[in-house]
Amino acid sequence: MKSLNLSIYGKQASRVASPADELHSISRRGWSDLQRFILLSAAAFLVRDFNLYQAFPEEVLQILGCAPPPQLVLIALAGYVFTVVTPLLLHLSQGDQPVVNRWHLVYRSIFYLFFLCSQSLDSYFMLVLGVGTLLYLLEQACVGVSLHRLSHGGRQPA
Repeated sequence: MKSLNLSIYGKQASRVASPADELHSISRRGWSDLQRFILLSAAAFLVRDFNLYQAFPEEVLQILGCAPPPQLVLIALAGYVFTVVTPLLLHLSQGDQPVVNRWHLVYRSIFYLFFLCSQSLDSYFMLVLGVGTLLYLLEQACVGVSLHRLSHGGRQPA
């Protein structure tokens, strides 16, 4: 008798991945996201001195309003860093499997647009690049520590 998956989809049901395979998969996705972030950073570098407000007509500028000051964007960046680092360190200290979200690529890259709107991307480009890269490396370090604990400590991450 065929399994339900084989009869419905025409393929065998995949086996449940081991925790080590799951962590390796998370690590590969993290490295590919870092590569995508660097590519988006290169694109942002090319437009770092572009004045976004000269490109729009007056009617659109009235809807958009004035540009946000760079200090507010810096506060938002600091808040974002706090909301990423805190769960990573909590999962690391409790021995849980690190949680890595694919949406962080969008969140980290959007700060280029925020600084471009505030007309200060030229000044803060390296900050956004450095913070984004460091956060990706921190995530990879947490995955590496979890893999080390799994292979040497015998504990399975949750």
